[in-house]
Amino acid sequence: MTRNASMKLVTYLNFNGNCRQAFEFYQSVLGGELIMMAFGDTPMAGDMPEHNDKIAHACLMGDGWHLMASDCPPEYYNPMQGMNASLHFEKPEDAKKIFDALSVGGTVTMPFEETFWSPGFGNLIDQFGTPWMINTDMPADAQAGCA
Repeated sequence: MTRNASMKLVTYLNFNGNCRQAFEFYQSVLGGELIMMAFGDTPMAGDMPEHNDKIAHACLMGDGWHLMASDCPPEYYNPMQGMNASLHFEKPEDAKKIFDALSVGGTVTMPFEETFWSPGFGNLIDQFGTPWMINTDMPADAQAGCA
């Protein structure tokens, strides 16, 4: 199998009117540069004036990663399901710190702990409804698959 070096997979989340709050929270936890544009600042501002204060595009960028999102009009919003935003760390203590921060106000669905595939792994749904998998990569000599 060949890799497509020109391709990048980017997680894109949809929110029900609270994208700004979610991404300000994510920036406080993950760091990075945050860029947001409201619908009122786009050529679509006249289409749904009641939605002009909502986010048309948010991008949180870190070293080698991007997380993107927008607010959906209420009639098009569906809660997130069937996916997880997944963060991978080299050190369990770094992963645990992020796990604890993201879980504030949310629900831990699997406590952060050592597993057979990871020195530290946990699942949570944050206060904005985003499901997260927080993982610590195994050392290279112990990996059996994709990491």
